[in-house]
Amino acid sequence: MDDPNTEIMMILFSALGLGMLALALVSKELAQRVRLGGQGRLFLAFGLGLGVFALSIKAGVILYLDVAKPDLAPTKLVQRQREGPEFSQPDLARIITLPSQLAKSGNWSTWQALPQTVKPPADNPQKLAKARLGKKLFFDKNLSIDHTISCASCHNLETGGDDNAPVSTGVDGQKGSVSAPTVFNAAFLTRLFWDGRATSLEHQAKQPFINPVEMAMPDWEAVELRVKANPDYAPMFEKAFGQKASITIDRIAKAIASYERLLITPNAPYDRFIAGDDTALSAQQLRGMALFQEVGCRSCHIDPIFSAAGSIKNIGAYRSFPVFADNSYVKKYDLLVEGKASVWRVPSLRNIAQTGPYFHNGAVKDLKEAIRIMAVSQLGKIISDDPVDDLAISSVAISGKKSQRRLTILRDQALTSQDIEDLEAFLKSLSGEAPSLTF
Repeated sequence: MDDPNTEIMMILFSALGLGMLALALVSKELAQRVRLGGQGRLFLAFGLGLGVFALSIKAGVILYLDVAKPDLAPTKLVQRQREGPEFSQPDLARIITLPSQLAKSGNWSTWQALPQTVKPPADNPQKLAKARLGKKLFFDKNLSIDHTISCASCHNLETGGDDNAPVSTGVDGQKGSVSAPTVFNAAFLTRLFWDGRATSLEHQAKQPFINPVEMAMPDWEAVELRVKANPDYAPMFEKAFGQKASITIDRIAKAIASYERLLITPNAPYDRFIAGDDTALSAQQLRGMALFQEVGCRSCHIDPIFSAAGSIKNIGAYRSFPVFADNSYVKKYDLLVEGKASVWRVPSLRNIAQTGPYFHNGAVKDLKEAIRIMAVSQLGKIISDDPVDDLAISSVAISGKKSQRRLTILRDQALTSQDIEDLEAFLKSLSGEAPSLTF
């Protein structure tokens, strides 16, 4: 029952049926108490029925907008107001995934460990010969215009799957505009690149070849010619794709993607704890894990990949950052883009302790500092060890009434230095075993 309209109709008819049953019982009881005759009971039921019918129509409209017309849905409109600028990408139709869709991806509310393998797409089945070919292509600097840059240049498998630089360096020493994400566990993501423009590893693998700042090849045909010029590749392509398989950019990308699907880092202390090893996490890491959920980090960085763009628990790939921009951290680290918050694909926190510096511009070197920035700029928290700062008073004037106000106590407004230490300890537990691929 994947059709949203079918789901809406079933919910609507169920609500109407229950409503009419309740109306019949209520009208009968009221009629007996006020001693109404048959005609009186009819009018009473009719009046109540109109109210339930109107409410059902309203509920149906909301459901229809939320499922069938998400761009007009109230939740989407509220999200847009919170996030500020409109999205530049045409395919960012959904920011929030509905609970019914979340349920279909499994029990997303419970913590899950990272699987040790990832399912490949139907049009690119996993094969050892293909992964071996992909590995050679991944490390081949001859596929850049000046023979100096390979995929591994920006995604160094010895340094966490990235280059540990604020931004990457391409041909002729050119600097990129964003920090390179790690290639480790990227196979579990539904969106690649900071702006999420690639929807698969195959899609992503083709882009750096023709990026003028990265590998700077004039077109994909030029990449194909470079591969064909190396006599080692022809037999490898045949083993990977079949006899007389031609060398094409799509097959190049498929081979690289097949290799990258093996770059998984399972069995982190977190994973071992989820699997039943109660000693895998220290007491401090457990406190950090509880805080990670309690303060709202897990709303965007959801397990097991710790990104909203994960294929196992997908809750909408994108978030606006920073939400709360009026603070010293945003200014100090220049986290705005042209003076505004931007919408980014939520990065994975797997192996986060090895993949600094942090954020899209790579401006933050220290993990604890990155946690403070997220607490203040994304969650609206205060960093303070003073218990007084953990409470805030909200004072709101009552509209239309003179000299009347409503006060609300807001709790848990601050994170202490110990909280930051605990969160850092938990994030370090997400570092898994580096892949050992010797083929």
